Amino acid sequence: MIPGAAERHEPGRYYTFESRLPQGEFFELRPHHLPCNAQPILDETSGICIGYTVVQAPGLWQVYDTHGHFVRLEEAPLETPLIDPTDIALLAFGVFRIFRTGRALFEAGTKTAITAKLSQSTILFLRTRFKLGLSARNLKMTETAARHMLEPGRYVPLYIQEKAIRYGKRMADPRKIQGLYRYEIEMYKLYRKKAATEYKKYTLEVVVRESDWTITHFMYF
Repeated sequence: MIPGAAERHEPGRYYTFESRLPQGEFFELRPHHLPCNAQPILDETSGICIGYTVVQAPGLWQVYDTHGHFVRLEEAPLETPLIDPTDIALLAFGVFRIFRTGRALFEAGTKTAITAKLSQSTILFLRTRFKLGLSARNLKMTETAARHMLEPGRYVPLYIQEKAIRYGKRMADPRKIQGLYRYEIEMYKLYRKKAATEYKKYTLEVVVRESDWTITHFMYF
């Protein structure tokens, strides 16, 4: 068989994948211009950072989308009525997490349990903003690539791969296989541990057969 023939001709199919990420791990495509002290809004259902908050005052946040564009103000009633003054000073260093139930809570690195809800309208708005563009549902995958989506250490949400195709650097396939193109984008993984969030930067590459928008290969390193 001619080298690369399998990738040129292997049929693409539509797939639906559930997140394979361990609890507390998320993907992020960080905008070039992110406001100072911005904190991520993490969606556990998709395993993706879908926006950012910047504290304007205790209980009042500026909300930004994943492009770093301001979209609205969010005022959240505190669920804990008694707040220590030192806790108020630390509110800027928390993060909103959207749990699989659709409930969003603000987690602050404080000695008391301070939580505030992010409104459902804001959650839905940010999810919709993130999904703008070439719908990930229109992307196909070869069976070979789809098998890698079942590996926790290899899995990358389709919406992240779609953004790599939409906004990443396009180049010829390194193996010079006709009809295939490689897209590359900078990506972060977030590791949320109690009140701290650790970040690791990666390069995501996605190889696509553009004739039918089929992903034949992807990996990050």
